[in-house]
Amino acid sequence: MVDVPIEQHRSLIGRGGEAKRKLEERLKVTIDIPRQGDGKTGVKISGRPENVKPAKDHILSLVKEQQGETVQVPRAMHHAISNNGQFFRRLRTDCHVTVDHAGQAIPPKPEAARANGDGSSLPLITDEDSAADTHKWTVVQNRSTEEGDIAWVLRGSAENVAKGKKAIFDALEQAQKSDTTGFLSLSDPKTYRFVIGPGGSKVNAIRKQSGCKINVPRDHEPIEVVGTKDGIEKAKEMILQAVREGANKGKE
Repeated sequence: MVDVPIEQHRSLIGRGGEAKRKLEERLKVTIDIPRQGDGKTGVKISGRPENVKPAKDHILSLVKEQQGETVQVPRAMHHAISNNGQFFRRLRTDCHVTVDHAGQAIPPKPEAARANGDGSSLPLITDEDSAADTHKWTVVQNRSTEEGDIAWVLRGSAENVAKGKKAIFDALEQAQKSDTTGFLSLSDPKTYRFVIGPGGSKVNAIRKQSGCKINVPRDHEPIEVVGTKDGIEKAKEMILQAVREGANKGKE
């Protein structure tokens, strides 16, 4: 019998029981994990004595590896760093760690003005106009009234957790500099494809050169640009230039 915290049972089972089956096949034992909701922590390992002991040691090492290390992140910065979950996916892919919040409630997303939030509409495009010339640009300061910290619990090997912690601290530093958000509305959403470019090449180049986070939506919502005051202005001009160039190519 091995004592495994209930919150780690799922990682031993895996999707559809796949992780458990692989462990049993590899370790040549049978693993009995308590049913969800039983409140029991004991995981029973059955098999030949020469296999049970190594299996127990292996599972204990997995449990220790998954115990996690907690980084306290200011609640006011949570969404600025998580970036709609993209940052967590990056931690999984690049650092091989997972993140949970130890049951703490996620802070509400900060309210931000939308570029066309006053209900006004943009003028129609004429033959003399372009989508880049007919746009609306609203700048807001990123503010949050959230106080205190939220736990980010990193789970993985010690080496990978260390990588994850560094990534979080780097993101915190960057987020503190990104204190401004710009919302750019274009009169013709079809021109958004010029901003994205083939395979995302154009928007990635704008991100790199401006140092901003840029979210180009799939619908009619404004393009969101997050960064420093100077950075978002640079990004806006690059976006409008990309639209002009794309529109001009379409006329050739």
